Amino acid sequence: MKGLSRSLWLVGIVLLSFVLLSACATSSKDQAAGGQVPGVYKNEDVGFTFNYPESFKMDKLSGNEVLRVYYPNQWKIPNIAVAVAPKESDELSAQDYMDAVKALNPGSKRFKVLSEKDMTLNDGTPAKSFTFKWNWTDGVTKLQSGTLITLKGDNYISCVATTVLGGDTKPEVLQSWCEQFTF
Repeated sequence: MKGLSRSLWLVGIVLLSFVLLSACATSSKDQAAGGQVPGVYKNEDVGFTFNYPESFKMDKLSGNEVLRVYYPNQWKIPNIAVAVAPKESDELSAQDYMDAVKALNPGSKRFKVLSEKDMTLNDGTPAKSFTFKWNWTDGVTKLQSGTLITLKGDNYISCVATTVLGGDTKPEVLQSWCEQFTF
């Protein structure tokens, strides 16, 4: 009887270990994905949802970014970054945005707006959506980006989707990805 009791205890401990390990593995997976559904990012602090292609993978955040995803290839392009920063003015300016990109990426140059439009988001929030081309900091790589900028409360919110100039993903597609905010 004692042998059976010890065996049951051993089996119980092994089963409990498997349960705890699987719970930890699930918890880590959820944390790695930000606890989000693939293709959907929810920002509870500012109060928006952003949809991106489900096939994209999470990447490391930088600066004021709250989301950075990329198409899974060796170059991580195209990629999308969403950032939230304190509002410094009430103006939505493509030129001011490109100046900030240039300042954050020393050596980048030759910024040129390709298209620009004012728009209103689902809750009536004004926004500016535009595409631009530019040269990366290496001086050789030519990039194109689609961008959306908006102001919500005390926050400046931006989205930029970037790929190589002339690549498979057209500027209009990059721009449409950035227009996926719901407030």
